[in-house]
Amino acid sequence: MLDKVGSAAVLINCRLKTVDCNRLARRIILEDWPETAQQDAEAFSSRTIANALTEPFGAVELERPRSDQRLVFQAMDITAMGEAHRLLILIDLAVRTQVCAPVLEKIFGLTAAEGRLAAEISRGVPLATIAHSRKVSIATLRTQLASIFGKTGTSRQPELVALLARVCQFSPITELTR
Repeated sequence: MLDKVGSAAVLINCRLKTVDCNRLARRIILEDWPETAQQDAEAFSSRTIANALTEPFGAVELERPRSDQRLVFQAMDITAMGEAHRLLILIDLAVRTQVCAPVLEKIFGLTAAEGRLAAEISRGVPLATIAHSRKVSIATLRTQLASIFGKTGTSRQPELVALLARVCQFSPITELTR
């Protein structure tokens, strides 16, 4: 069930134990651990779990973090297996999620060209670079961008990027790249 969340997800109980986590969470949390240690490992410190039970968001402290790994969580209360649990959605700040153009096309009614442009802008690609790679003018891209603003209810590129990050954050077809 947790694998359907589309993001790294960990279920903890009120007794300060990790009950379950999905494949993406296991990959983020345990990727550097030897296979034998992964099965018994409590990846989170008890302080992190206690914090997660009382706070809706915060930073994650792993028992064995990678040097470049910075995890944060957003927590929500759920009832699972007849008792109260907290579901932690983990976000690895070292990983950039790719906004998927077809998702944007469907959600906002964008054309294929607008969806690709919005996805590239969300990754920080400059308009000049996009224009060069597509062999179109910046004026053409600005026209498409104006249409994207209208369809998304935004008016500036930073506002658009923030919206796209929120929309695609938990998309099950989000791709992860380093």
